[in-house]
Amino acid sequence: MTDILRTARLTLRTPDESDIDRLVELAGDFEVSKMLAVVPHPYERRHAVEWLAHIRATDGKDEQAFAIDDRTGLIGAVSFGKLRETPRIGYWLGRPFWGRGYMSEAAHAALTWLFSSFDTDAVEAEAMTENPASLAVLRKLGFEETASGSCASQARGGAMPSLVLRLERNTFLTTTQEATERETEKELVE
Repeated sequence: MTDILRTARLTLRTPDESDIDRLVELAGDFEVSKMLAVVPHPYERRHAVEWLAHIRATDGKDEQAFAIDDRTGLIGAVSFGKLRETPRIGYWLGRPFWGRGYMSEAAHAALTWLFSSFDTDAVEAEAMTENPASLAVLRKLGFEETASGSCASQARGGAMPSLVLRLERNTFLTTTQEATERETEKELVE
């Protein structure tokens, strides 16, 4: 991947070896890993190395991952699977960075990249029902619930109740345009 995405506060970039220690520290927090499908607990250095090798091997063919960097280093990640089908977004953020709006900002940038890079009509997501913060991010971005089910949790060793959500391209583009217009109006008033 050569794309580097920038927002007002964040850079989304290719994860690399310099991220390993932060990956282990942040994804290794059980409060983070318990809400993710494919992250084991404990999360060890070998898991981070394996993930980076997987990212290199797929190299944007059917998956895409971005490290979320707040200019101090990795603070989380956002990724897409099934790029050639209906893409699936996944993300996580280290606990010290919760509650600052970083994930909404990063996910919006990643979705903008997805819809401008691929001719896909929609993207899907799945979040555990006991993760209201993740569900709030998805709904803020325009995702709508389509089903309920269960989601694997390697950290917990079983499945957890979940919701499946979907974001249509047109919904995203419309809400993004409306938000841009509101910001422009706000700047003109100030």
